[in-house]
Amino acid sequence: MDIRRLAAFVIGAWLLGSLSMFFVATQNFRGVERVLDAPSEKAASGIGSLGHEEARFLLRYQVSELNRFYFNVWERVQLALGAALVLLAWRQPWRKRIVLISAALLLMVAAAHWLLTPDITQLGRLMDFVPNARETATGQQFWRYHQMYSTLEVVKFLLGLYLAYTLIATSRERGNGSERAVREVDAIHNS
Repeated sequence: MDIRRLAAFVIGAWLLGSLSMFFVATQNFRGVERVLDAPSEKAASGIGSLGHEEARFLLRYQVSELNRFYFNVWERVQLALGAALVLLAWRQPWRKRIVLISAALLLMVAAAHWLLTPDITQLGRLMDFVPNARETATGQQFWRYHQMYSTLEVVKFLLGLYLAYTLIATSRERGNGSERAVREVDAIHNS
């Protein structure tokens, strides 16, 4: 298999995974409100016995723990994808920017995984059952880290799109060059 196509597949998988995580992270919390607004009959009795706000805390805690788990696993998958992308890019005599972008993506994932995620997880757990947690010092610190993480994710996604475009565009250029070479050989052969 062509290394460039394999690299394009890897970055495509990475971009699709990122889109999936954007969707999951936002929909999990919206799901809590959907359950509380229109619970099934059995859920309504459980929510009634807990109380609406206590049920909200418990459900949001569950969603937070799931998101923490999903992001941790996704970051590990991204580390593997990033390492594969760097190795694939390194093996080919491509433009330096493809290698540099691949390395930058890997470094961003590593920074998020080892520098931001542990603090976000710790601060998030401190806020799980605190009313109006956003207004606390811990909540404000959490949201600063969360905003840095989100910004990094957007930058990473945009760089990934650019890398995918570059891989596809250079593949087409290469294909056009090959077709031109075949026509030239055919022209020489036919004369």
